[in-house]
Amino acid sequence: MSDGTELYVKVAGKGKPCLFIHGGPGAWSHSFEVLGLNTLEDSLQMVYVDQRGSGRSGKSPSGDYSLRRTVLDFDEVRQQLGFPSWTVLAHSFGGILATEYAYYFPKTISRMVLLSATLNLKASAQVQIDKGLEILKPADPSPFLDTSRPIFDRFMAIITALNEKNAYHQLMYTTAEGLDKMNQEDAKRPPNYSFGQSWSSYPEYFQDFTEVSRHLKMPVLVIAGQQDFSIGPNHFKSFKFPNQRVVSMPGGHVIYLEQNAQFQKEVKQFLKKTSRKS
Repeated sequence: MSDGTELYVKVAGKGKPCLFIHGGPGAWSHSFEVLGLNTLEDSLQMVYVDQRGSGRSGKSPSGDYSLRRTVLDFDEVRQQLGFPSWTVLAHSFGGILATEYAYYFPKTISRMVLLSATLNLKASAQVQIDKGLEILKPADPSPFLDTSRPIFDRFMAIITALNEKNAYHQLMYTTAEGLDKMNQEDAKRPPNYSFGQSWSSYPEYFQDFTEVSRHLKMPVLVIAGQQDFSIGPNHFKSFKFPNQRVVSMPGGHVIYLEQNAQFQKEVKQFLKKTSRKS
């Protein structure tokens, strides 16, 4: 990248180009690729990127993990690959990155697919707190409900409590098989957590990006899982994209794995309907 950061980029498939933006924050693209997104490669030329300070990519030499720098990486990848424009497919926290990218580089993004995506971290954190309490049924829930404490302090407390009970997966998965497959792939991930350890020091990530969404005019497909308590099964109702199609289907936070056939069908129908514009 222009600041010296080295990014892992893999291009696979045929068709018009599509950038995949993973979440995490600070995850990687491999598990998404091999557990379902590769089923789109007969219709799209997928561009899998590990974000700076994540997975197989290098750390930022200057320690810059700001939102603006992160989305600039995406457009520098586009330029280096020679694509005038492309489709963007984003998962989870990647929805925030994709929305910011589309806001600053609208002419380079022909259409977007938001898959189990959040546009408001505070709202999604509250969903995890509420569902976590439902799962844990603590004798004294007051520490998790004390609004004088910052919401992300309470969020981290509920995550810690869920992990102690080996129950955090209940927020994200509807099948044990899905969890096992994800764990097998993520066990291969390099121990690179620079982005994951740095992003929360940048206040811009905590904005409400649903307000940004009203300004983005490209076609947008929103796919939500009805049992996705990582971001909230009804979170999509706050999105304001002027040209959006919303599909809510059974499944958790990894729809592309748990409901791959329906996921493929919806994405490929969207591609056909919007092909003239991309």
